[in-house]
Amino acid sequence: MHLCLLPPEILLRILSIHEFDEPICSHATLTSLARTCRTLKEPALDTLWKNINGFEPLIGCLPERVTNTDIHGRLTLKRPLLNEECRHIGRYTQRISSLTVDFTHLDSIDDRVIQAFISAPSPTPLLPNLLSLDWSDDREYFFPLLRIFLGSTITTMRLGFTTSPPSFAKSALVASFGARCPSIRELHCEYGGDSEDSSYAICEALCGLRELFSLDIGVFSTRTLLRLASLSSLKSLHLNLGTYNINHTHSDCTPTSSSQLEQVYITTPSRPVLTHCLRNIRFLSCRSVNFCIDYGDPQQYDPMDFPDLIISFSECFPPTLEKLHFGFTSDVNNLIEEDLADPSFALGFDVFVPLLSFSHLKYLDLDWICTSAIDDTSLKTMAQSWPQLEIFLFGSEAGWLVPPSLTFIGLVHLIHHCPHLHKIEMPFSACPVDVNSAPFSNTNPNEKITRLFVGISPIVNPVAVACQLHKLMPKLDIVGFCNWDLIYLPESPPFAQFGVDWIRVNDFLQVLTTSAKMR
Repeated sequence: MHLCLLPPEILLRILSIHEFDEPICSHATLTSLARTCRTLKEPALDTLWKNINGFEPLIGCLPERVTNTDIHGRLTLKRPLLNEECRHIGRYTQRISSLTVDFTHLDSIDDRVIQAFISAPSPTPLLPNLLSLDWSDDREYFFPLLRIFLGSTITTMRLGFTTSPPSFAKSALVASFGARCPSIRELHCEYGGDSEDSSYAICEALCGLRELFSLDIGVFSTRTLLRLASLSSLKSLHLNLGTYNINHTHSDCTPTSSSQLEQVYITTPSRPVLTHCLRNIRFLSCRSVNFCIDYGDPQQYDPMDFPDLIISFSECFPPTLEKLHFGFTSDVNNLIEEDLADPSFALGFDVFVPLLSFSHLKYLDLDWICTSAIDDTSLKTMAQSWPQLEIFLFGSEAGWLVPPSLTFIGLVHLIHHCPHLHKIEMPFSACPVDVNSAPFSNTNPNEKITRLFVGISPIVNPVAVACQLHKLMPKLDIVGFCNWDLIYLPESPPFAQFGVDWIRVNDFLQVLTTSAKMR
């Protein structure tokens, strides 16, 4: 072996190389290296034990005379561990920096294994160098086992406490993180407490995490929301408002400002809850916002809720906002055709006026918007207000059953006023326009855009449309569209057959782009 490869740091880097998200050295390869080459033994063991899933690797370190399998197929122990056996496990556990545990791992061990780990006669923690802990199980029976892994070295923690009701035991566990894991930088735990008092106790404990950079947690009330938003080191805040109680906050309270947060992600089961939260806080330095309304039943979707929400949003975030994503976890497009045909489901331009003040937007995702009430003039005003846009997703998911009011001219306005665009998803009626007249004639071609998604857009004269798209976006080589054959509905809408014409557009674009490259 060359001398340059002997330093442990270089060997560790080589053994840790990944290709296509898979390590180039399998567990079997690393095990062989550790057994056959003294030089590679320590680096191979470090790589092999760095990331561990479940408890089987730990139990596998023990002699066969100690371990067993019970009648249910679970791993068990024949007797308590001896001191020497604990020290033997420690030679490997000190290498573990990441531990992942889910319900399958916990169901594969019995009470004896749990008690042995909890009672291990060792002066140091079982995993003394653990940096990342991912525990995806919320059964309180296993909390004593979880606690032995909590230590001062942990910087990243992910807990899955979302499938069962709140409890005092869960609240007490989360409230202990401030003392047990003071070095946490990223905490992902959507659990927010079983009561207002428990929720606030959790917040107080988290205030002791001086290095906390990213927090994903449930919120019980506005008081806890404001307390969390005030954490001095926090830059990214993920809020789950599933247990949020509006009644715990007076409607006339003065909004509180948060000046350090840069990214805010909010998941909520209802629009009124989100609106209420936004009215009670100001994110003064936020650059990125991601809202997700989790409608359990698509029929709960009421577009009349959104004017107030957008007004509250425009007052809550600074004009320097760069990224805005607004979406739903359930498929709002499962609404029946009669619902979407109702004019109230198409939000008019006046609803979006409060968003025009965000002149620094680079990423805008309003894909759920039904665009039948937005015309070319409205889109022109929007494009003029957001000249820094790089990614624009607007209505391509919600426009399946209702034809858009936008035309090719609207697309031209968008490209004319937003020269930095490199991705567009938007339905429009694609009909040939006069390329020698404004706005087409005074619009500079955009060479950044290589893909365009049009959903299900009506089209006339595919050859002419392809030529005009090529003139407008010379590097565009394919147009994405919805293939109606892959979407299950009892009946296809009258404009579903346009997919054939968009295929013809792509065929002509391939010819045009190939010819341009040859020239």
